Formats: sequence, structure tokens, C-alpha cells
Amino acid sequence: MQNIFLGLTLGQDPHTVGIHKAGKIARMAGINYKILPPAMSDEEKICTIMAENPKYMGLSYRLSTDKAINELEKFLYQLDQCGFLKNSKRRICFAGLMPTLEAIRALEIDKKYNLILMGSGKDISQTTLNTIAFFGFQSDKMRNEILDTLMKESEPTKIEVLDQLAECVIEKLDYLTERPLKKPSNKALSYFPQRMKESALPLMRTHFGIPDESIIPTIKGIEKIADSGAVDEISLGSSDLSQRYFGHPKAFEGHKNDGGVPYKTKEDLIMLYLATRRGNFPSIKPYAHVCGLKEFVDTCLGAGMLIGAHQAVPLFWFSELDGRGPLTVADAIMEHIDTVRYLAGKNIPVEMNDPNQWSSRFVHDTLFVVDYALIASIMYDAGVKDMIFQYQFNKPSETGDFADLAKMTAAKEIVEALRPAGNNAKIFMESRAGVEHFSTDLKLAKYQLARTTLLQMILNPDVIHLVSYCEADHAATAEDVIESSKIVRRAVSVFKENEQELKKTLSHPVVLQRKEYLLKQAKYVLDNIMKLSGQYYKGIKCNEYYKCLSDSKALIETMRIKLMSAPGITHPDYSNPDLLTKAGEYGFIDCYENWDDKIPMSEERRINLLYNNLCDH
Repeated sequence: MQNIFLGLTLGQDPHTVGIHKAGKIARMAGINYKILPPAMSDEEKICTIMAENPKYMGLSYRLSTDKAINELEKFLYQLDQCGFLKNSKRRICFAGLMPTLEAIRALEIDKKYNLILMGSGKDISQTTLNTIAFFGFQSDKMRNEILDTLMKESEPTKIEVLDQLAECVIEKLDYLTERPLKKPSNKALSYFPQRMKESALPLMRTHFGIPDESIIPTIKGIEKIADSGAVDEISLGSSDLSQRYFGHPKAFEGHKNDGGVPYKTKEDLIMLYLATRRGNFPSIKPYAHVCGLKEFVDTCLGAGMLIGAHQAVPLFWFSELDGRGPLTVADAIMEHIDTVRYLAGKNIPVEMNDPNQWSSRFVHDTLFVVDYALIASIMYDAGVKDMIFQYQFNKPSETGDFADLAKMTAAKEIVEALRPAGNNAKIFMESRAGVEHFSTDLKLAKYQLARTTLLQMILNPDVIHLVSYCEADHAATAEDVIESSKIVRRAVSVFKENEQELKKTLSHPVVLQRKEYLLKQAKYVLDNIMKLSGQYYKGIKCNEYYKCLSDSKALIETMRIKLMSAPGITHPDYSNPDLLTKAGEYGFIDCYENWDDKIPMSEERRINLLYNNLCDH
């Protein structure tokens, strides 16, 4: 039995954040760890487990309870049949949402398989201690040092005035009196930026899709949301089955839906669209799917979707990289770029929802900023007239207020700096919170939603992507979305009453110094990426960078040699186990050469080590 921690998600669940946090604790204690790619089959995972023979194993499933139980029992049964569970010294844990953990205890699955249960509890220190205890550290000194380090990371220096203002938002439940959003003009119903122009508030957008065997619960939920005037745009939480098998209803057979609404045909999309034709008439759109994206755009338009909405398309993700789609990274890059160009030709506003995927894999702040330069270049090159950039705050959850403001302002600045000569594209900002930011204590989560909204408002977002306060505990219902929208709208009002004071934070020396540092580091990375393009020449001007940075060949090579990389990537061709990122002062996420280092590694040093390693191989 090897002294190693092996982590994996069940049922191809792509949510690997919690497992990587456990792996980080293992690494701090000198225990090696490996995270398996979500897309691996159960058979492949079990073969790897038997070959690695780990002393510690972590299983995770972050979606619905019913499927979690099914996947867990099936997987443990297979492990038991292989004799893996016979060693009494082996430690196995399972992490999931609280309702799932309660169901496991009720069914006594944990007792049957000697399973240790983990969840994001209300007390961060206790949750951390539970994970530390799982690894059975004998040394009190080591345990206390790890706890102290992680607690410092989880509590970076804050903008204190936000605490008091957030309390004002939720006290006495006054936010419940917020009035519904009104139906906009006909022009705004067909053009998303016009809807922004007519709104006194940032537009409200939310994901919504009820995991079920049919689309009916989602239709009923959409009707409630529309009647309540809660949001301006509904982004369908498409099931993984829909993203893979849309248009082929028979392919859905034999697969239990989980994690979203299982629309199968154009007729389903029409029914979902019609559910929005009431109340304030929110626009509606589905996820961009994982293949056949251009054809799906036409199907959506024919069903009434995307009209008056925008579409989000990734760059590197929703591919083999994260296991969400069948395309190779190279094919995904080319198809996604082609889709952006196709959407631009139809004058549909485009968002490339890529940076937040990197944040989910614990990317350091410099590469977070670099990714904005890449997606901006693609949209500039494609001729997108209305460009929407999503900025996800509080992600990773260790990120601090000052860190968020610095990296977001750096990203905004780099997007504008790359604008080609004569380009008149309109640029809009969309902000949101990371799900991992929220507590399972729902009262605290409402406070957190109010606070993060106040922080986001400092940067004047045009759109707020509403993350419901309950999402650390359960998938949002229509009622959850409606209440969350009221909290956000009240927070916007409170911000406007205190705008002058809060905006001063942008001039804080910590924010300004960090922004300049990130821009300098990002420029070094971009110079190296550009040299991979056939469009590159010595002395190239900044307003021509987009030609190199949108070159699919350069982007493919960038991933291959790991100029763009993150410790949370599990695909064997792109994983980078030597890459170490962690939170430092103010919640800055930086890259370090060694765990105990106090000073971050520069990009020049990281890239030199990268090329030296390539030469060695």
C-alpha cells in the first residue's frame, strides 16, 4: 500500500475543486497525491486504483442526491469485489452536498464500507480539521501549522466597510419588498445591449435548470421566475446529456439525467422559450454544447432562443481537458473560435466563459489575466461587435477583496490595450460570485451574496450573473432564484448610496501595485505565446497582438508546452503536478517554486524552468 492520496469524482462529475483542496493538504504533509480525470470510465478508474494501491482515497460527487447514492454504491461494490476494501488500514472518504451526506448516513452506507464523510460545513476551521484528521497526522505541530496556514489563506485582509453594508442589505428581510423588474421595449427584447441601456440596474442573469427526467419542472420554474420579474436573462442549466446528445433522443435512454434540464429536441427548446413569454419577458439561451456548436446556434434561433440574449463559448474547456466533451483540446480550440466567428456574423453578443474555468483549477492570477488577453484577441479577430467579459469574484475561495479588484482591473485594462486600430466593438462587464464562496449556513450565505455583490459593484458591471445563495447546499429552485435576485438588487441600491466611498478602494496602493505587477507578468507570458504564431514579427505593435494571440496553432502549442497551465488540470497530457499555486497576502493567488517560499516565482523563472524541462525530455 502506497503512502499516496488518490482522488476522483464519480459519474464523470467535473467538479474537482474539493478533491484538489484535500490534495493540497496531503501535499503540505508530505503525502503525494494524484487526481484522476473525471472522464475516465469506472473500469479505468478502478484499474488505476488497483495499480496505485493508495493508502488514502477520496471520492466526490457534487450533484443530485439520488444519482450520488447510485454512483457511490455501484463504485464501492466494484471496489469491494476487487478486494480493495479488505485492508483495514486504508482510509476512504466521500465528499458531497449536505443532503447527500444525510442520505448516506440514513442508509448506513458509510458504516457498511467504513467510509469517512466530508462536506463543506458551516465552520471552515472544523471542515479543515476534518480533512487533516482524515490523513491521520500524528504530529500536533504539523497539524497546527497546516491549520494555521489554511485559516490565514481563508481569511485574507478585507474591505471592512463591506461587512457593515452587507448586514444592512439583509437585516429585517427588507429586501423582500424589492419590486419586480419591468418588461423592456420591443427593441430590448431582441437586442441584449439595448436591454442594458434601458435598465437602471445591471442586468440580472442566472443559470436555471431542474435535474429531472423531463423538462416540465424547469418550464414551471421559468414561468415563476418570469412572472416575478426576477432576472433579465435565463441561461438554461443544460444537462450533460443535452450537451452531448441533443437531437438524438434515443441516446438519452439508459442514462439517468443529472445536473440540469434534459431538453432533447428543438420542440423542447420551443416549450422552454415560450415559458419566458410572460412577466418581464426574460431572454433565454442554453449552454453552447460540447460539439456541433454552429448547427446548434441555428436550432436555438429557430426556437426563439438567443434572441435578445447572448451566447457564452469557452476556448480551451468543455473538451477532453475537463472531461465535459468529446473534442480534443486542439479540435475544441478550433471549433470554439469558429463558433465565435459564426455568432459574430449573426450579430449575437458573445461571452467567452474561459477564465472562470481556469480559476476552478487554481490557476495563478497572472494566467487568469493572460486568458482575458487570449479571449479578447479571438473576439477582436472574429469581428464580434458586442463583447461580454465575465469576471468571477471570490474564486478560488481564498481570493481576497483587494486581490479581486486588482486582477479584474488588470484584466479590463489588458482587454482594452489589445484593441486593434479602428475597432469599435462595445465591451461589457459581467460579474458573478464563485459557488465555493458560499456557506451551507443559508443565513450566512445570504450575507455573503450581499457582500460579494457590493464588491462587484465597485467595478460597474453591466450584467450580474446571479449565483443563488443556496448553491453550496442544493441546486437553486425558482423560489431561491427569486429571493437571491431581491438580495442582489437591494445590494445594488445600498452600493449606490455609498458609491463614492467604495470607489476609493480602486485607488488603494495594494490594488494599484498588484495590478501593475500582474500586467507586467502577463505581458511576459503573452510575448512567449505570440512567438509561437506564424503572424509574429519583431517589433509587432500592441494593437496587432490579437493576430498572434488568436492563432489556433499558437494556442494549441501553448497548451502542449504548458505556457497556460494550472495544478487542477487532471488530463494526463496537460496535467502539471510540479506547478504549485497558493494564496499569499491579501488573497493573491501566485505560483511558487517551493511550498515554503514566501516570494512568488516570476513568469520568467516559471517559463525558463518549463523550457529546460522540455529540453530534458
